Amino acid sequence: MTLDPAGTARETARAGLRGALDITDGPAGIAIRRLPGWAQDQFGGDPALAAANATASGVRLEYRTDASWLELHLTFTRESAAWRWRPLQPAAVGMTTSDGLTGSLLFHEGDVLETFPDGSSTLTPGTPSVARFDFPGPRRERTVTLWLPHRGTVLIHGVRSDAALHPAPATAPRWIHYGSSISQSSHAETPLGVWPVIAAGALGLDLYNLGLAGSAHMDQFAARTIRDQPAELITLKVGINIINSASLRRRTFAPALHGFLDTVRDGHPTTPVVLVSPIYCPEHEEAPGPSRLVDGKFLATDLPRRQGDGLLTLRDARAIIADAAARRGALDRNLHYVDGLRLFGAGDAHLLPDRLHPDTEGYRLIGERFTALAAGSPWLPDAEGILS
Repeated sequence: MTLDPAGTARETARAGLRGALDITDGPAGIAIRRLPGWAQDQFGGDPALAAANATASGVRLEYRTDASWLELHLTFTRESAAWRWRPLQPAAVGMTTSDGLTGSLLFHEGDVLETFPDGSSTLTPGTPSVARFDFPGPRRERTVTLWLPHRGTVLIHGVRSDAALHPAPATAPRWIHYGSSISQSSHAETPLGVWPVIAAGALGLDLYNLGLAGSAHMDQFAARTIRDQPAELITLKVGINIINSASLRRRTFAPALHGFLDTVRDGHPTTPVVLVSPIYCPEHEEAPGPSRLVDGKFLATDLPRRQGDGLLTLRDARAIIADAAARRGALDRNLHYVDGLRLFGAGDAHLLPDRLHPDTEGYRLIGERFTALAAGSPWLPDAEGILS
């Protein structure tokens, strides 16, 4: 077979996409946004939110096929921000199959977007890439899942193989997860290291990951997106972005949380909803934001405090979230609470290289611990394993 970017190869790629609500097929290729177009109109021009939304964390292509190999043709845009101690990193594509095969590929080509402290940026064009996976042994039908990069952005040009590719049916229970950069997991080595991806694979759930780096501020467009999507499980991991941006204070945090939950419940009156409080962050356990980035480390604010300023610490946020869960839980038996310290606590602080984001090992621990909590919980829906 030959690649036909304007014809069936691109159509096949688009048909297999899962985990994104805005898929735009333009002259250069297929672009992906996880939030729908109407929500993007409400971003208020925030470039950080737009960039997070364009990152394909948890987005994948899923096919049933008996192919012996499969190729995904794409162009990466890798991001560099040396002034923020974020060097240029490779793009990554992951692969899993229903019969237990896994693999990841790293790429050092593609466009490069360099950003600067004044908000300006330069784009240096690069070359396209081909992510090829070979499946050893006798040919057999299997589900093949290709996981797109969890950092930077990507344009998809097409997919090809030596056998027909049929979009895999969505049979697993739908899990919507909302969170911050820790849920986007861009510091993991590959897309298979994103902690919600780890948990979804182990629990047999169909993931829609709304981990939005720096942008989990309980915005109503996110709540309405969750409200309008089908789901058998909803998890909301909130708090850290609100602290390290100082975007809400003691007076506004609880009402905003209740309003977010009210909107979600408008569309999901009985779906299990799990509130997850922040994981451990040494700088903000007892000190508020906004965070400062100093020599590659995220530190607490150096602004002077004043009595009654209402600034929140992580201890404050966990108490507010737990109180909201308890108050609503008296009438809502499908609302549950998980203390984020059970996923990643003070004993894991050595896995925070910048004192805020876990490394690859830290994300693995969060995924495994969440899986263990969910497996013994009353809120996990019955599921057929995606990887079984």
